[in-house]
Amino acid sequence: MIIDTATPNNRVKAFWFVWPDALHYRGSIIRLSFPAVLMMTGYGVGIAFLIRQYEYMAIQLTIMTPVAVVLSLLLVFRTNSAYDRYWEGRKIWQDLKVTSRNMIRNVWCGMQEKSAEDSARKRQALKEVAALVISIKHYIRGEDGLEYADYDGLLTPEFRMRVMTQGNNYTYGAIGDSVGHNSPQVGGSSTEIRIQQQQGNEGWERTTDIPLPSKIMYEIQKSVEYMQTNGLVPAQLYVNMLNLVNGLGGLIGGCERIISTPIPLAYHIHLHHSLYLYLMVLPWSTGSMGLAKCIILQAIISFMMIGIDAISREIQNPFGYDANDLPLDAFCESLLVELSYALTHRTPTLPENTEDTLSENSKAVKDAIMNKDCSGATTAPCGGS
Repeated sequence: MIIDTATPNNRVKAFWFVWPDALHYRGSIIRLSFPAVLMMTGYGVGIAFLIRQYEYMAIQLTIMTPVAVVLSLLLVFRTNSAYDRYWEGRKIWQDLKVTSRNMIRNVWCGMQEKSAEDSARKRQALKEVAALVISIKHYIRGEDGLEYADYDGLLTPEFRMRVMTQGNNYTYGAIGDSVGHNSPQVGGSSTEIRIQQQQGNEGWERTTDIPLPSKIMYEIQKSVEYMQTNGLVPAQLYVNMLNLVNGLGGLIGGCERIISTPIPLAYHIHLHHSLYLYLMVLPWSTGSMGLAKCIILQAIISFMMIGIDAISREIQNPFGYDANDLPLDAFCESLLVELSYALTHRTPTLPENTEDTLSENSKAVKDAIMNKDCSGATTAPCGGS
């Protein structure tokens, strides 16, 4: 079985058979559009019966042609703007993966280890990079706290205690009610009140505390400064690491930009006004074609038009859990795999008992890598003093 993350619905397919896209329900917008389509079809049925009794009330179908063209342009612009956000999110996460890989490789291969403390700081710096990526995933989904299993073994107890003591009850308000199931969960009673007061806005930024990714960024910066202060990395490598850290900060800002930038409210409202006015006028022009044809055309056209708008709402926030969202969990797992690969390599200056491991939750990832890449082979050390 292969998980094809390049397809729109991230579906699981077998080697010998794939269901046609037209027969798929998971990943489609039927669930989102069905209530509105059913309502407009029922409205069309009523108008069709009315036109059947009073034929003089029907209007010419040719009148609807220019209206349909204008509405199509509005829907195309809406879909393009939503997909731009989706594609930008994908590019940001690819850059985030590449930058994190480079940071892990530079730290592991470039930092010298002159003492046991250096060894511990080196390994913790690697884990902090992975923890940063995972924290970004939770942050843009509005998930607060450190109780998630994928943090296990990556952050020090001192850091966890500091975060719990200082509090981290922020909530990043994403794209309002229009996002549907992608909307972040609200945390904290005072924050809930403020969010409820701002539900009319599609995007806004919180004002309480700094996000967890920023706190982990401080820890990574401290680790880099420790390397430079103690002469553990060359000057050029130190500069490169600072550039990578700054790059990670910029990518966090890119995710925040996608989440906090709404579709202009005036355009959003006008599009829906135009869409439903068109669907309400449509049966008056198709009613003269006969009852059955009117109902069928109303249902099909409503599904097409409302479906396009539903697609836009589905993909405008690509960081949620829906089938059409980016596979952020898979991205984070791939980084943990690379971290496990790095932690299985020891430098020559270290004692035999200093081999690091991840938490219990990540052992399966490490075992898979060792069985696949390292069985029956001797791995050369990557770093050196």
